[in-house]
Amino acid sequence: MILFLTLYTAFLIVAVFLPRVHNDYWLFKVLEYPRLQKMVLIIPALAGWLYYWPQLETHHRILFFLLCAAAIYVAYKVWPYTAIAPQEMKLNKAAAAENALKIFSANVYQPNQQYGRLLQQIKDTDPDLIFLLETNKAWERGLKELEQNYPYQLKAPLDNTYGLLFYSRLKLEKEKIAYLVKNDIPSIEAVVQLPSGQKVQVWGLHPEPPVPGENLYSTAKDKELMKVALKVKDCRLPVVVFGDLNDVAWSHTTELFRKTSRLLDPRRGRGFYSTFSAHHWFIRFPLDYIFCSNEFGLVTMKRLPKNGSDHFATFTHIVYNPQMQSRQSAPHADREEVAEAEELASQPLKEGS
Repeated sequence: MILFLTLYTAFLIVAVFLPRVHNDYWLFKVLEYPRLQKMVLIIPALAGWLYYWPQLETHHRILFFLLCAAAIYVAYKVWPYTAIAPQEMKLNKAAAAENALKIFSANVYQPNQQYGRLLQQIKDTDPDLIFLLETNKAWERGLKELEQNYPYQLKAPLDNTYGLLFYSRLKLEKEKIAYLVKNDIPSIEAVVQLPSGQKVQVWGLHPEPPVPGENLYSTAKDKELMKVALKVKDCRLPVVVFGDLNDVAWSHTTELFRKTSRLLDPRRGRGFYSTFSAHHWFIRFPLDYIFCSNEFGLVTMKRLPKNGSDHFATFTHIVYNPQMQSRQSAPHADREEVAEAEELASQPLKEGS
């Protein structure tokens, strides 16, 4: 049993600390995802070492203390996304309705054909903006009734699992489908005009994940996220960024994105809001995001029930209120972090990516 504990502990220590190596090969990146799962696996290992403590030799006890360090590190990384941490984005439920913005975002899973379940969720939440990913021509046809109530649209239906459909009932300006890194992976960029007349810059993203069979490196994902982060940094309008970012909230890349863009994450202090996988509770990660500039307050945020996809849809109701800037502090990137973001944004794609 002690031999098993030794091998099991060594595996956990490597799995926890290997992502500290900032390498863009998929293995280093994917190991960042299951932080909560690692904590669950660490707890019985610690209990096992304590049970056998009188029989342990020095090298076993060293492993035990390294595992304690791993547990502390994992807890430190996930703590901001628990309900006991300070809330980064404050509630603002009493603000004017004409400055409200309700956003429905979902990765629909391209082979899924349960259009009615998604349409019902949209009807129930009554959003102003709808951003749908992994959508092809079949999905465009299946959701055609949305065009009646959402006259402003951006569409790039594709069969490569990177298609998108964007619907808005609010007026759009400077709207476009952009291909920030690859010519078959679209994103959206637009200025949304609220009923009050206030304009808001939005980006909708779905970068390519670092997984074998798609991309061996995170170069494309990191490049796209940093390009947008730098655009946000220089934007003079209030900003909202949403979509399936194919990264977890506590990763180095997402943290760099948050700091460089100076956007707030409403999940911090509220929970993980894990959106993938809807099919398997034990491999569930927060991959679908919304980030807002600090002129926005939060009314409500929900992870919606299953709708046939391997992702849960999200609904976020925010409100523009400049007075919120005095109540919530935007994250900040130092000079070195901005330089890193600029380097990632300009890096060439690697072979196999």
